[in-house]
Amino acid sequence: MYAKPKRIVDKKAIQQARRSFCQVCGRWGDVHVHHIKSKGSGGGDVPENLISLCYKCHTKAHTGKLSKDFLRERVNNG
Repeated sequence: MYAKPKRIVDKKAIQQARRSFCQVCGRWGDVHVHHIKSKGSGGGDVPENLISLCYKCHTKAHTGKLSKDFLRERVNNG
C-alpha cells in the first residue's frame, strides 16, 4: 500500500480568498473557503478556484446543487 501524498496548502491564498460573507447568497458571518475543483481532482489553492461559502451553500456545492460553472462565475464576477 502506498502512502497518501501530503497535500500542499497555500494558507496565504486561502486567507486572501476568505470573505466575511457568502459569495453565493450574501449571508454574513461564519463562512468557509471552498475549492471549486477539489484538491483531490487537481484543483489548487489559486484565486479562481476558491470561493467563500456559508454552511448552507457549502453543503449545496458538495451535493451538486450548485454547479462548478455557477461557482466559477460567482468568483469571476465578484
